[in-house]
Amino acid sequence: MITYQSGGWGAVKTLLKSGFKLRMPLVWWLLILLLPVIFSGLPLWLNVSLNQFQGDRSLLAQPLMILPTFLMMFFLGGSFQEEFGWRGFALPRLLEKWNPLAASLILGAVWGIWHLPLFFIAETGQYFMPLGIFLIMVEAFSILTTWVYLRTGRNLFSALLFHTSINTCLSIFPPIIKITGGNQVGLTYLMVGYALVALIVLVAERGLFFRPVDPVLRKDGVQWLQTMK
Repeated sequence: MITYQSGGWGAVKTLLKSGFKLRMPLVWWLLILLLPVIFSGLPLWLNVSLNQFQGDRSLLAQPLMILPTFLMMFFLGGSFQEEFGWRGFALPRLLEKWNPLAASLILGAVWGIWHLPLFFIAETGQYFMPLGIFLIMVEAFSILTTWVYLRTGRNLFSALLFHTSINTCLSIFPPIIKITGGNQVGLTYLMVGYALVALIVLVAERGLFFRPVDPVLRKDGVQWLQTMK
């Protein structure tokens, strides 16, 4: 609705098309799909090894269900419903006023607050999750998604794919048991892992995240990225 009010049906069509630009360098396909496997799998392995955590391994035991789960997560698990708003509409406008780090943190805060009702709904992952851990993870997710989005030339599909990959991997390697909450150590490992990776990306890509950019260049992701090299 906001997109329509700001630009009419043309803006709506452009936004929807931007979510299905499948052409990306192979390296980004691999990073987007495989990094969340490491981020989620390693904390679970640590929790199992160090604390004898017995998590839900039902999806691991049925690998043929991973692809249907991925597709469900894409269309019904939050990615499709959220990313057209977060990275499709909000982030480009935040980038007109803020550098990518500030824009990511602002968007991450809004994104985290938007999920607050889930903390009061039983059976959701957030129901058993400390709010502080969740908010730190969301900020890390936001930084990493901004990185993926910008480095793929502002390709919104990369954000949808990354969001889906994260959610799917959290289903494959759940850090808690939703019925009881399990132990919270796995969530701490998960939070620390994502926060460290986000920090590494910020340091390695400080020219991208911290450098002031001419507002005119901010309208064109490709031209912007050329100024970062």
